Amino acid sequence: MHVTALQLPVDLQQRELGLSHAADRWGRLAAFGAYLFVAMLYASPTHWWPVFERFRLSLLAASICAGAVLMRRLTSGEPLRAGGPTAGFLYAYLATIPLSLAWTLHPPSTQHVIFEAAKLVVVFVAIQTAIDSRTRLRTLFLVATLASLAPALGSIRIWRAAEDLVDGYRTHWYGVFADPNRLAMNLVVVLPMTLALAGLARRAWVKVAFGAIAAAQLVSIVLTHSRSGAAATLVAASAYLLRGDLRRVARGVTAALVIFLGVAAFAPTTFWQRSSSIADFAEDASVAGRERSWQVLGVIFEERPFTGVGAGAYLEAWPRFAPLAAGGRRLIAHNVFMEILGELGIFALVAFFTFVAILLARLWIAGRDPRGGLEARVVFASLSGYVIVELVNGYSLSWWLYLLFACACAAIRVQRSRAALAAAGEGA
Repeated sequence: MHVTALQLPVDLQQRELGLSHAADRWGRLAAFGAYLFVAMLYASPTHWWPVFERFRLSLLAASICAGAVLMRRLTSGEPLRAGGPTAGFLYAYLATIPLSLAWTLHPPSTQHVIFEAAKLVVVFVAIQTAIDSRTRLRTLFLVATLASLAPALGSIRIWRAAEDLVDGYRTHWYGVFADPNRLAMNLVVVLPMTLALAGLARRAWVKVAFGAIAAAQLVSIVLTHSRSGAAATLVAASAYLLRGDLRRVARGVTAALVIFLGVAAFAPTTFWQRSSSIADFAEDASVAGRERSWQVLGVIFEERPFTGVGAGAYLEAWPRFAPLAAGGRRLIAHNVFMEILGELGIFALVAFFTFVAILLARLWIAGRDPRGGLEARVVFASLSGYVIVELVNGYSLSWWLYLLFACACAAIRVQRSRAALAAAGEGA
């Protein structure tokens, strides 16, 4: 009896130690899955090796991350991180997507959107749970920065070779990046991350390397001739560079001036011509298309303000709601908030807008911390730039958007943890 009594605590200690090691391994695998997911989003390896297309590598990477997160939960007992009370508004919005099956005008489209939204929820929860430290968040920034070289350099090569340029002068890449606007908006996401890594680097050659990557991203954005992308770049770069103490702001002003002079000196004349054309709304084809789409949205809101036409059913509902002035060509909503309003109604819009507004406000506050707010400042800049582009390009179910939402929650949590540790150290 005495031997058994002594042996039991040892077994329990070994079991706890084994579970701790297992949880640590699953945590590392979850983080690896998150890094792999970001790399697949930008690098698109299926372009070079089409044989991998059947494996849907981005979804596979997200599944690895999610599966490892669940196993870590089982071995450690740590809770899944779902975004806190603020994310309740996001989940309220997402709940209207399956609910819209009750009133949708095109059930097949809504069923497809329900499946896509479910994947985004998994990404949102899994990535913010997996990226649970400052080191892992910065590693995610690094992976995104390096992977962005594929579309950035690839689109520059296409522009130099004049390979099937959109409208005869706008560069693009492959897959989702075949749309110049989406290429620009997704490079805007990673630009503040690259600038932050350049600032953190201690060795001169590393700073130069990150500076070169940022230059490639900027050149690609300029060559897309995306006006919203250019505006978003200005917002994102300014939001990151012009925050902090006086010394940091002075360096940021210098960097911003260098960027502006570089764009002014090397941007093609077509970039300036297209940018200036936005002033003439009457003759601008892009603006005219957006006006037609918003006319349809106006009719939808008048007839179905609380329900919309159903998730994903906007294009299918066009013939029913389009006034003669809108024409017969079906166009996307061209604004993320109007897309949600037209498809899911006013309550879904309020929930989504409230979540984004509160998240940005929390990031701004977290970014004030001089010791632990760097990551929050980076994500605030990226998300702000992305939202700017979303005002004229409606992609409410975007992998990049939910990746930013997850990174925002992780950055806020990292700042709070570091602030608590600092306070405890000062108290001691």
